[in-house]
Amino acid sequence: MTPRLRIALVLFCLAVLAVLAAQVVWHGPMLELDQEVSNWFAAHRHGGVTLAMLLVSDLHQTAKVLAATVLVALGFGLGGELAAARTALVVPAGMLLNAGLKHVFGRARPLHEEPLVQIATYSFPSGHAVASTVFYGMLCVLVFAYVRSRWLRAAAVAVAVSMVLLVCFSRVYLGAHFPSDVIAGVAVGTLCLVLFLRIAGRPLPAAPALPAP
Repeated sequence: MTPRLRIALVLFCLAVLAVLAAQVVWHGPMLELDQEVSNWFAAHRHGGVTLAMLLVSDLHQTAKVLAATVLVALGFGLGGELAAARTALVVPAGMLLNAGLKHVFGRARPLHEEPLVQIATYSFPSGHAVASTVFYGMLCVLVFAYVRSRWLRAAAVAVAVSMVLLVCFSRVYLGAHFPSDVIAGVAVGTLCLVLFLRIAGRPLPAAPALPAP
């Protein structure tokens, strides 16, 4: 990633987070849209979709994402790739940052008559969105560092984006978060990836140069 692209991405994520945070703090008009979307999903749930979304959400709980991160780090660490193993630190770092932001904003979760999930913590930003963004983003970084094939790199990006979107959708569908919560979570997770990897310098070996098409 070039310096200009990195700066542009950081500024974009900060702008998105600032706009959404302002809406939450000052109860802006976007909150009405949040509630309308949440109510719509609560009124249009389907049994099969609900079971699938519960499974997706459960698989991306904090403890399970951290466990998967540890396995990735151990796999690289035992293989002698300590720099790659250290890259996995971005996942718990992102989760810790998100936990702090939740307490700063203190936004209550959506309320419905028949909630599918009941969680005592705050809603903004979404922890699942942050965790999935930093986890799958970390995996993409590792793929780009060790895999030469353009197709495999493209597949890694496609899978990562799809999984993050699926996790975010599951949280809104289940009524655990408002749409702005998951958007903010993706912004926070992306910021963590870009800034953490920048601070860490270039911890991974570059893959061999791709041949000219």
